[in-house]
Amino acid sequence: MNPVDFILGLLFPIQTGVGVAGNTLLLSVYAPTSCTAHAPRPTHLILTHMAVANFLVLLFKGIPHTMLIWGITPILGNTGCRLVYYIHRVARGLCLCTTCLLSNFQAITISPRSGRRMGLKDQARKNISFSCALCWIFNLLINTFIPIDITGLKHTYNSTKVWKYSLCSSKNSETPSKYTFLLTFPDVVFLGLMAGASVYMVLLLYRHQQTVKHIHTTNNSHRFSPETKATQTILLLASTFVLFYLINSLITIYLSSFLKPHTGLQHITTFLAACYPTISPLILML
Repeated sequence: MNPVDFILGLLFPIQTGVGVAGNTLLLSVYAPTSCTAHAPRPTHLILTHMAVANFLVLLFKGIPHTMLIWGITPILGNTGCRLVYYIHRVARGLCLCTTCLLSNFQAITISPRSGRRMGLKDQARKNISFSCALCWIFNLLINTFIPIDITGLKHTYNSTKVWKYSLCSSKNSETPSKYTFLLTFPDVVFLGLMAGASVYMVLLLYRHQQTVKHIHTTNNSHRFSPETKATQTILLLASTFVLFYLINSLITIYLSSFLKPHTGLQHITTFLAACYPTISPLILML
């Protein structure tokens, strides 16, 4: 085992443990109010779905790769590989979709109160459950083709056309690039919506700060209102997601130029993919 794999072998269990504990705490705080409250707060519902997506990423990607990096190769078989890879893809898409939904909902929430915008705020609150369900349906459907060519490694050792996914493989070497547009386009749309909402919130916060700067009062509630704190937290959350997503994407693009899989970089991309599900509950709690 080389030094990089050894360090990652130590970091993977720590990352998975911290992530599972953080998301468990997040669910214990927000899930009861989302499921049992007569009028649950929309942000609590979104954060509940986000925590579930984080759990799925950590369990179906972090734990198998922790075993793999320590030399314990999970024999998943065809069905197991397809299920693990499919759930991970769905959970990854859900992380992006729920973070985008949270950013845009907060942008609508803090927008100036006017007649037309008040109607938009009411509609956003009423349709938040439908939006969360739509995120699930969309990601479950768009990833249905993923398991078609995925097989277990034990069935493909003698194949000359194998594209390995560390735990699983594909008999068709063109599979990773065949559906590139279909996989990339939703990510670009969600990232664009998230970036637009973030820029809008930053501008609103700047205008608010400039306004309260001229208000001479000893009360700091205007500067640090709950809405302002929530907006700053969501901006930090969105920025963290975009940062890890871009780094992960750049390494993945670099990996695609290799004729043979680079195991060390594959482990690094897996580690980076699980960083946001691990850090996001810490950001929300701290």
